[in-house]
Amino acid sequence: MGACGSKFLSKKKLKSKRISKRRVSFNKLDKIDECGKRDARCHSNSSTLLASKEFAWFDCCSALDQSEIDDDFYSVHDDFEDASTLRVASPRDSFNQKDQNGDAWNGQLPCVASAMSSDDKARVSSPRAPGAKRKLLSRLSFKFKEGHNNQNSFPPKVLLQRPKAGSSLSFCPLEKKMSNSWSPIEPSTFRVRGQNYLRDKKKDFAPNFAVYCPFAADVFLSQRKIDHIARFVDLPVIDSSEELPSILVVNLQIPLYPAAIFQGENDGEGMNLVLYFKLSESYSKDLPVHFQEHVNRIINDEVERVKGFPLDTINSFRERLKILSRLVNGEDLHLSTTEKKILNTYNEKPVLSRPQHEFYLGENYFEIDLDVHRFSYLSRKTFAAFQDRFKLCKLDFGLTIQENKTENLPENMLCCIRLNEIDYSNYRQLGV
Repeated sequence: MGACGSKFLSKKKLKSKRISKRRVSFNKLDKIDECGKRDARCHSNSSTLLASKEFAWFDCCSALDQSEIDDDFYSVHDDFEDASTLRVASPRDSFNQKDQNGDAWNGQLPCVASAMSSDDKARVSSPRAPGAKRKLLSRLSFKFKEGHNNQNSFPPKVLLQRPKAGSSLSFCPLEKKMSNSWSPIEPSTFRVRGQNYLRDKKKDFAPNFAVYCPFAADVFLSQRKIDHIARFVDLPVIDSSEELPSILVVNLQIPLYPAAIFQGENDGEGMNLVLYFKLSESYSKDLPVHFQEHVNRIINDEVERVKGFPLDTINSFRERLKILSRLVNGEDLHLSTTEKKILNTYNEKPVLSRPQHEFYLGENYFEIDLDVHRFSYLSRKTFAAFQDRFKLCKLDFGLTIQENKTENLPENMLCCIRLNEIDYSNYRQLGV
């Protein structure tokens, strides 16, 4: 009897200990839920405040800082990103990149973590705490809104493995209409700094020449943004030039997840608009010598001295790279009054691509990555407002190099292309 009694007591004590542990764990969960609710209320209040005014969701002063020397704009850091983390790739970067441990990187991207951990799943399925289940689901819902690494957002499709450049978008003559296509456009349709810009601040149409001409374009989806995308695409063989790379690849990395104010990282689901250009056969005759030298200085990652007060500074010449973009068919989008005002104000407004750009030099190509994921919250919020209507848009895109001396004006075009009504939901993920 004594032995049986001791066993009974020990089991009873053990059971009470287990119950107490459960109570402690659920108490911790309640505290976490309360913190999550307070964060959610703060997030909700901030969103309400942003939406309280007509232009509150697009603050042009915060989204794009105005240049001191003209009405061009600078691309800006994301809201909470440290500028010291940005890196400009050197042309000497090897194809076989290495990680911090010195091991060769095989080109595979890290897996996207699930929004719900194994412990959370266990608590949700537990029949012992129905109240905790509702609280946990509320907390997970809030975390899902803030996090955007949802691995199941894109429908499962076979990954593209080293596709040929230009295999996803068709060529379309400018005078015809075709969705999911690209068209060549004249460089002279873009307005750039004119010959007397430093005196009268007037823009003129660019000279009708460009260093690179378009020959193809692609759309690829990805769970994480893809850097140096030319490694995963089969580029054509084009006669090389001694002065400049024969192919220019422009990789526009565009997010497809909601813009979050308190975004911890600048990566997630998105699309890569990849534009391919080939070196113009007559560029050495058509373009001024100083502009050809500027292109070489960008490719070779040279620096320049910039006069300033109280001291001069040394800047990378790549900081002169400037984006020109415009919506051609705004009347087809049925824009609201606010959206029309924004479009009229900022359409075709030049933007210096720094610091959200990276550069890669290959054997016969030069790649420029323009990372929209790292733009400020308000800039990404503006793009998100047009995201659902992207398949209705005709967009012109071009690159130029900013000129700050009268003798080097007018500015010339590096490249330009038109994208016609791209429906990104029709495309597949790129295998990397």
